[in-house]
Amino acid sequence: MSWTPRLERRARMLSGIPRPGDPSRTWWQNILRSPFLWATVALLVVGFFALWDMYALVSWDRQVPGGTIPGITNESIILAAKYAWPTAAVWSLMFIWLDRLRKQRMVMWLLAFLWGAAISTWISIYVNSWMAELINIRGDGDPAAGARPAIFVAPFVEEAAKAIILFLLAVLVRYRIVSILQSVTLAGLSAIGFAFTENILYYARAHDFATRTIQAGDPVEAMKELVLLRGVYTSFGHPLFTFMTGVGLAIGLRHRSKLVRVLAPLVGFTLSALGHMAFNGVASTVGSGRQAKMLWFMGLGLVAILIGFLVGQLFRERNRIRNRLTDLARMGWLLPDDPKVYSTLWKRVWMVVIAISQPRRLVPTVLMMRAMTELAYLRDSMTRGLIDDVGYVRARELLVEIRRLRPLAVSNTAGERVVLPDPRRWFRRRQPSLAGGYAAPGQWAPPSTGQAWGPPQSGQWGPGR
Repeated sequence: MSWTPRLERRARMLSGIPRPGDPSRTWWQNILRSPFLWATVALLVVGFFALWDMYALVSWDRQVPGGTIPGITNESIILAAKYAWPTAAVWSLMFIWLDRLRKQRMVMWLLAFLWGAAISTWISIYVNSWMAELINIRGDGDPAAGARPAIFVAPFVEEAAKAIILFLLAVLVRYRIVSILQSVTLAGLSAIGFAFTENILYYARAHDFATRTIQAGDPVEAMKELVLLRGVYTSFGHPLFTFMTGVGLAIGLRHRSKLVRVLAPLVGFTLSALGHMAFNGVASTVGSGRQAKMLWFMGLGLVAILIGFLVGQLFRERNRIRNRLTDLARMGWLLPDDPKVYSTLWKRVWMVVIAISQPRRLVPTVLMMRAMTELAYLRDSMTRGLIDDVGYVRARELLVEIRRLRPLAVSNTAGERVVLPDPRRWFRRRQPSLAGGYAAPGQWAPPSTGQAWGPPQSGQWGPGR
């Protein structure tokens, strides 16, 4: 098929395949013309406004018919943030580590976390307050009306608020979300961001209340009890619920059936909301006795099952990359060792370690690894029928990029070694070189033309077709 620029641009847009940058423009001009950049800037502006509005909502005094409700002090908020960030950091690193094979851009990880920390909490505060007021009015003084919003309203509102960023990214950059691991990583970061802000609010309220109430005892100790409960024992709650939405979204994105594409994300969201509802119901009705401990161990068992599921997905994605690269190696586009090298996790890590010891080869190694992984998932999408003939255009671009990077990058662990720095160089006095001919004392002479400079050749290009 002969591609005109207009047809190719439309086909890339329909398949979600990114267009290459214009070589006539500089790199910063291409970045400024990217719609993803301006969407990110708009999201940051809205997030900053949401954080400021939430701060004003909880820190300013409010006038009510019965008197004045004092706001939370800045001291309590700062102290609460100090105790809330370790939980967010640990869980974020765990989810980022999970996205090992085809890593997302760091900006996507940041956007998912910021959305959960700022916008989703902002939406949840207003919607939950409105629904809670509505239920309490219709409850006509029923004591059970106070627990109804936490059980029947908050789960659906909060899970929907956290999942919005997942669906936005699926629409804007669906070409890059190619596995359950990537979708779960984004969902987990959004949930961790939400839990981070929510924990700050809960910790700050507990500290502020204990500060104003003598019977509550030491404010810091009162807050630490809540930190152990929310930041340690039940910290898996929000990631566990949003995990199901991420799995459903990934299944929908990678399936050919339109019915599955619609139903899978909806089923995943429904399961996450029902799980959240069950968790809130247990927390509202069960005390801290033996029954609560039994339910907590059941929750840990569910988390262990999901961890096993993710580990199995990691091996499944490894086999998928190997099979798709094997297809290309059989056709002669790649070397025979490429499928095994770029589908084995420890080989990928070891190539990066070797490249770090040889700094000039680090960037080409990382770029070639990304190109290989993208090529494998592109081939997989084409075999599934998710991308049409425009995929061949993108595959040709990736193969040209791989051919350019192969002589510069560490493309195999065989025959490569880590180059350790020589401490004697640090104390050795530099002498003028005479390799290229005579040089006056104190002057530098270039090397002779017969000397080989640059990284060694690590592979040959396969037959071109």
